[in-house]
Amino acid sequence: MTFSDALLDRLGALPPGQVLLLAAALLAAEVGLLVGVAVPAASTMLTVGLLARAGTLDLGAALAVTTLAAFAGDQLGYWEGRLLGPRLRDGRIGRWIGPARWDRAESLIARRGGAAVLVGRWTAFARTLVPRVAGMAGLPYRRFVAFDAAAVAVWVPGTVLIGWAAGGVPAGLPLAAGLLLAAGVAVTVGTRRVRARRRPAGRPCRGPVRRGRSPVGPVPGSRRPGAGRTAPARRGVPHHC
Repeated sequence: MTFSDALLDRLGALPPGQVLLLAAALLAAEVGLLVGVAVPAASTMLTVGLLARAGTLDLGAALAVTTLAAFAGDQLGYWEGRLLGPRLRDGRIGRWIGPARWDRAESLIARRGGAAVLVGRWTAFARTLVPRVAGMAGLPYRRFVAFDAAAVAVWVPGTVLIGWAAGGVPAGLPLAAGLLLAAGVAVTVGTRRVRARRRPAGRPCRGPVRRGRSPVGPVPGSRRPGAGRTAPARRGVPHHC
């Protein structure tokens, strides 16, 4: 039995209400608490989808609870950044996160404004930091809510449904698909290397290459088929060695 199977069995033994409450707490904490950068939110949603596929959870209730929890956590993160400001970076957890991640989040907000909330939802650390940086930067709350609602409405149900769909896949199919993908990549890389080795190398030039316009006069030795005189070189065509 794999670790995921053991986890599903243990969660499946709990009442559905407790499972949804635990999932909601984890999703809200990922952004609502600064320490939430360590919360496996994506894994939580995939597990919820698998449990819904197994019949332990109702799919509609799971989608509604997880979506609302993630949205609520984002609002907490925004207002924490709005009220505390740069002091978040100077705290113990802020220093543990590191200035590089804070700088990337600030750069994203500075370059894209409200759209950064939509983009940041798809990256682990950005999901936690971007709402706070948006609050620090004074991004209008209405604008934040509009972009955040759109991001959450796509990301959360989409991830839960991926877990739900994966629950109906036969056990050996992911392994077979992975092997086929690896074989395809190996064949593609090998084919390109063989073609690169068979490709003739270009003949090096013996003299210096002139830059600018190509010669206008006739090129010695260039004859048209059936013609008895040399053909003039075309204008604008570079002369190769």
